[in-house]
Order: sequence, then C-alpha cells, then structure tokens
Amino acid sequence: MFALSWPAAMWAVFVFDALLPNSIARLDNLGIWPRSIVGLPGIAAAPFLHADIWHLLANTISFCVLGAVLVTSGRRLFTEVLVTTAIISGTGAWLFGQGGRPHEGASGVIYGMLGFLLARGWFSRKPVWAIISLVVGFFQLGSVFGLLRIDPNISWSSHFWGFVGGIALAWWRYGRDPARALPPSSRS
Repeated sequence: MFALSWPAAMWAVFVFDALLPNSIARLDNLGIWPRSIVGLPGIAAAPFLHADIWHLLANTISFCVLGAVLVTSGRRLFTEVLVTTAIISGTGAWLFGQGGRPHEGASGVIYGMLGFLLARGWFSRKPVWAIISLVVGFFQLGSVFGLLRIDPNISWSSHFWGFVGGIALAWWRYGRDPARALPPSSRS
C-alpha cells in the first residue's frame, strides 16, 4: 500500500489540475524550467506533474511495476531511491534539459528505480538480486533503449540523470565495500 502513495499523489495532482478554471495557470508551469531560478522548485514538483492522461498512465504503470519490486526491500530503501533519484534527475533536467518549456513527469524517478534495480544485482553480489536484475532488465529493455532516443517532446535529460542516479545510489549502498568485489574464496 505504501508504494502506491506516490502514484496516488500523481493522480490527485492531475485531477486537481484538470479541475482548475482556465483563468488559473496550469500546474504544468510548476515543472522544471532549465537553467532558470524560477525552475528550481520544479525539481520537487515535476515528478507529480503530467502533460496528459497518457503520460500519467504510462508513468503510473511503470512506477507500480518497478515500485512493487523495489518496495520488497523495505520502505526506507524505497523512499531513499525515490527521493534521491527525483533530486538527481530533476537537477540533471534543470542543468542540461532543453529550454523553453517545463520538464515534468515521474519518468526520471522511474528510470532511477530501473537503474538502481539493475545495478543492485551487480554491486550487491547476491544471487537473488542478480536474478531480479536480469528479469527487470529483460522486461524493461525497451526503457533502457529509450535512454538513447532523443525526442524533443521527451525530457531525455531527466531519464538519463535518473538512471545515472539510480546506479550511483546502488553503488553507494552496495558497491563501496572492497570485500564485496572479491570472490568469496579471496575474502579474509
């Protein structure tokens, strides 16, 4: 149930935005405006903002699938991955994103979860996480290739930096211990 709180917030913001009168600015304008001081608060707001129902549905499905895998490790790690990758992907979009329009959506966080889950299998050196990483990688292969596709209507910078943020967090949590890098027979 805890893992559904983020998608529930995304839907609540979307419905609230849809109910606003046209005279009030759309909440989309609260997204990340690259390299603009005004766009900095968007780093926190962007993961909850979506351009349309299809954008929201795609992010909800991906979030729920990857979130279901991730939350099995506990609420603390789940929250740590979400917050860390939201900050890294948002900062990356602010620094490197295409200007002239706000960047919005939970895709940076979703790519962050994907990067974390894939890298955790490598860095943790635990067979169960290696298998989970392979399964996630197999089913999310299209998303991985999506990192290479640059479309002017998609915030590739938030995708890329979210993915990098997820890998970096997995390394930080599981890859820094030099003893883990050695085969079990070489450990003292």
